[in-house]
Amino acid sequence: MVYNLHERFVAAAPDRVWELLTGLGGDDDRLWPPEAGTFRLPQGLKPGAPVEHASLRYHVGAVEQGRRLWFDTGRQLSGGHGFSLHPRGGGTLIRHELTGRTGGMFRLLWPLVVRRQHNRIIEQLLDNLEREIIRTAPKTGPSV
Repeated sequence: MVYNLHERFVAAAPDRVWELLTGLGGDDDRLWPPEAGTFRLPQGLKPGAPVEHASLRYHVGAVEQGRRLWFDTGRQLSGGHGFSLHPRGGGTLIRHELTGRTGGMFRLLWPLVVRRQHNRIIEQLLDNLEREIIRTAPKTGPSV
């Protein structure tokens, strides 16, 4: 059984975080690290839609507006992975969880290679999310 968790608090409302997350895999994806290979949602972000993640193929499992985005990964990992948003004072706790049983070659590759790559990609994605929130935050300053 594999369980992997990443959390990050961001100083933005869940609606703003959700807006950025729903761009994942689209033409204007500002979160996915380009050096991490492809992550595309050719039919958009809706349950059952295909996901192209490097050489892996799986599908969107659940889309709960403003709360949860889940991907069912299929044979390589019997569970899936995804994001959940949790409102906290002054912002949002964003959580990425990966859970399931590994199968086939993935059983060997997860601890040897994939886990480290996955951790790096998710942390870069969360860094990009934070940067986007800061970059697009309304500017406030002294009135003149």
